[in-house]
Amino acid sequence: MTSHQPTGNAHGFALLEVIIASAIAATIAAGSCMLLSIAIRANQRARTQTVATLAAVRKMEELRSLEWGHVATRSPAISMSSSDFTSDLSNEPATDDGPGLLRSPSNTLTANVDAYVDYLDAGGAWVGRGQAIPGTAVYVRRWSVQPHASDPDNVLVLEVVVGRRGSTSSQLADSIHLVSLEARK
Repeated sequence: MTSHQPTGNAHGFALLEVIIASAIAATIAAGSCMLLSIAIRANQRARTQTVATLAAVRKMEELRSLEWGHVATRSPAISMSSSDFTSDLSNEPATDDGPGLLRSPSNTLTANVDAYVDYLDAGGAWVGRGQAIPGTAVYVRRWSVQPHASDPDNVLVLEVVVGRRGSTSSQLADSIHLVSLEARK
């Protein structure tokens, strides 16, 4: 009768093989966690940029919807302005006790200037206005209305900046900046 003795590691894994396989599995798991972490941060940044962009577009559309035109009179050489100089777009809904399309102060895109700033929560919903930032605000939205240098009586430059509130009241992180020209109709 002959007996067969198993040779080498035919009945299982050697300790060294188990350690190497465990190290490979741990390396793959760590890489996957790192990749997942990067993907989560990218997703959060994309959401922030999307909310800020939509908020900027909404405010730009509100500004562009204000009347900026002329009213013809009996004499073709004379026309009168027919423009909105009373809407306050820093309220939601807008009220009729603000500057409308009047020229804004020069610092409205860099500071929280009353009637040219409002605040939004993480979802982009309006939470307040004024110079003091409400505690629930995540985004700061500022806008500017300036006459265009080439034709100040008939063309306006509208600008909107939206960003996450920074460490100071003037700082905005990850900001979106929109610019539009509006000509009298």
